[in-house]
Amino acid sequence: MNIQKLNKACYTICIVCIVLGIVLSLAMIWGELSDDGVVLKSWLTIGVFFLGSALTLSVNSRTSSQ
Repeated sequence: MNIQKLNKACYTICIVCIVLGIVLSLAMIWGELSDDGVVLKSWLTIGVFFLGSALTLSVNSRTSSQ
């Protein structure tokens, strides 16, 4: 597998997670989301995708430099 393509995909996922986090935050502020379960699950899902992508980038950077 091409490491550069994987890195680009992971960076894209990280950027999308950041944008979704901003959108969710603004929706919580302005839209007054009432279902706390949905909000919590949304935050956790975004966090899991972001953490997974960030860890993949970290592993790729360490293994590609050796």
